Amino acid sequence: MLSVLALASCTISPLAKYRQIAAPAAWIEPLPFKQAHDGKLTDLKNWWQQFNDPVLLQLIEAAQKVSPDIESAKARVIAAQAAVTLTEGQLLPSLTADASASRNHNGVVFPTGNTANISLNTSWELDVWGKNKADKNEKQAQLSGNSALWHEARVIVAAQTATQYLDYRLCENLNNIAKKSAESNAETARLSNLSANAGFLAPASASQALAIAAEASSQFKRQSLQCTLMVKSLVALTAIPESDLRNALAKDSAVMPTPKGITVNQIPANLLLQRPDVLNAERNVAAAGFEVTVSQAQRYPRLSLAGNIGLTYDNTMRTFFPRTTGKITDGTTWSIGPVAVSLPIFDAGIRAANITAAKAQYEAAKNTYESVARNAVREVEEAMAKLNSTSQRLEDVNKAADGFKISLAATQMRYQASLANLFDLEDARRADLQAQTNVVTLTNERVLAWISLYRAMGGGWTQALNSPVVIFDHDLKQTE
Repeated sequence: MLSVLALASCTISPLAKYRQIAAPAAWIEPLPFKQAHDGKLTDLKNWWQQFNDPVLLQLIEAAQKVSPDIESAKARVIAAQAAVTLTEGQLLPSLTADASASRNHNGVVFPTGNTANISLNTSWELDVWGKNKADKNEKQAQLSGNSALWHEARVIVAAQTATQYLDYRLCENLNNIAKKSAESNAETARLSNLSANAGFLAPASASQALAIAAEASSQFKRQSLQCTLMVKSLVALTAIPESDLRNALAKDSAVMPTPKGITVNQIPANLLLQRPDVLNAERNVAAAGFEVTVSQAQRYPRLSLAGNIGLTYDNTMRTFFPRTTGKITDGTTWSIGPVAVSLPIFDAGIRAANITAAKAQYEAAKNTYESVARNAVREVEEAMAKLNSTSQRLEDVNKAADGFKISLAATQMRYQASLANLFDLEDARRADLQAQTNVVTLTNERVLAWISLYRAMGGGWTQALNSPVVIFDHDLKQTE
């Protein structure tokens, strides 16, 4: 016993602290351009409201309510909370209460009597080597990581929903362009047919105009199908009835949602602390380190202490001697002990193997953490590169669209005056159609780049939001 208590002053040497990954000293890609307003990074917490699009907010809210990924993350948080409670209980003594009562008859000499007993029993495994404390710290690290993943799940679902919604609005715009093209080609084919019948146009040219009109009509129908399929995807994502969803989407039809009042004037140096996935990876490293401590402690003796105190009541003698006063056989019993020591001697290398496995898991967790951190930096750089590229190209494609629009109008006037042929007109129409398509596609690409940056910067999430989430009651509180 004395040797065990003396060893209690020793500590198991902790693992070397893993290398913290920091954000780069300078970002390679320049920050997105600043607009004429005071945009702040903290605005990302309310980023979706900046779109000023009620339909988008409705879809995001609905998708988050029915997302299986969010529910799975919620279940992991609940399990982690229960694990923390369990390990905290292991640090404290356990206390149980026992009570019993009986009525007995011991023959002629001792008549029927009543006996009652109540006792309190306690047991406590002393945490000599810090095993239970390390186990608790491991579970708390896992709870912190799972809470971060719950926030990340909400961010991911919001971003995915917004992406599908933007793609649908893009499809609507492309569908409108295809519709105008089909209508224009149909009108050209009609006029060409009249001209051919009047002898002013070769029949082959009229046939070509009809073929072009049929191809444009097919393209329009194909684009309409794509939009229909996207609606059904949104129905599956949000669980909103299709009729209700179509009514909601009919509002501001074909209007591309764009963020308003959002700029990123600085990328914070502690970016990697704002990423839920990075924090989760870092917490996994900490949990793996505590698991090594737990495995090492299994090789050392275990010390436990027990005790009890009880009260006993027996009125048998009082029944036999009715004039006897006082409690004849009542009494109190108590005991301290035993103090037990369990010393592992031979286990065929099981404990040593557990330590080796725990250290291997620790190294794997470190490598995963470093990989996740590097990937976070890459995603930020890529998002900023896309934002800068789309911003620079947007002005060019708008100028091109204006120019091709003017050219098409001029060619139509020349064609009506018989100064241009059908080939010239269709070339001008195709160029105008492609220019309009480039504008709406690039606008969509630019907004998607904003969403990518939103996700790359943690979706407005901060480490302060990662306090353990109490979700044993009803639903989780939305914090994004």
